[in-house]
Amino acid sequence: MRTILFLALLLVSSLHAADGLQLEGERWTYREGDREMTGILVKPEGTGPFPAVLISHGRGGSAGSFGMQKAREMVSWGFICIAPDYTHAGPAMGGKGKGPAVKGAAPAGDLGASAENLRRAKTCLDLLEKMPEVDPKRLAAYGQSMGGFVTIGLAATEPERLKAAAITGSGVSPREGFPAPAVSAVATIRTPFLILHGDADPVVRPDQSAAFAEALKAAGVEHERILYPGEGHPIDQSKREDVFTAVRDWFAKFGVK
Repeated sequence: MRTILFLALLLVSSLHAADGLQLEGERWTYREGDREMTGILVKPEGTGPFPAVLISHGRGGSAGSFGMQKAREMVSWGFICIAPDYTHAGPAMGGKGKGPAVKGAAPAGDLGASAENLRRAKTCLDLLEKMPEVDPKRLAAYGQSMGGFVTIGLAATEPERLKAAAITGSGVSPREGFPAPAVSAVATIRTPFLILHGDADPVVRPDQSAAFAEALKAAGVEHERILYPGEGHPIDQSKREDVFTAVRDWFAKFGVK
């Protein structure tokens, strides 16, 4: 099975090498001018076309850790899974810089749904849409914590590209200038959102996801918010099976799967 997967990824690599995408097994590097991105790509066996999901990690995570953990499950649903390393990745995965050779800690304004991270997320969608194995009309996104900020920001700036989205331990901020998108940005979202949150989360407050849900309601966007009593921030781990089931069913409900 792994041999088939490796050969399939090599095929994708040959198709897109001219576009700056280089694959080595399940890891990829994408270069565009003086910018560089890294991440992982996992696909089911077969030629598709498959639905695809963009997986966005939280602060201190990475494509290779958080992204791969989620991809191992989601690929079993029949999804091609792509996950990039964002500026808020752990130090071992480039989290101390915002570009290919940028040194020093990423400033606060370059975390979460920053312009740089949204560029990386959009680039992932562009790469997926160019792959013959992907059905470009069935793209979804999932993010945890700061990765959820990216997911919300992506849906706000690319309102026609995602069929469904899900976030865990995430939400919005009352105004601009924070890693989380401002609540005012929600007005442009058209993507149905599943919002999962622990009601004892000390990192991203539950009222941040409540504000997001209220803004989606005001915008007429279909959504569902589920609170887990007594749960803290990493509900993607503490409620792993519940979260996977809810996300899978949400994607199926809106025709991604």
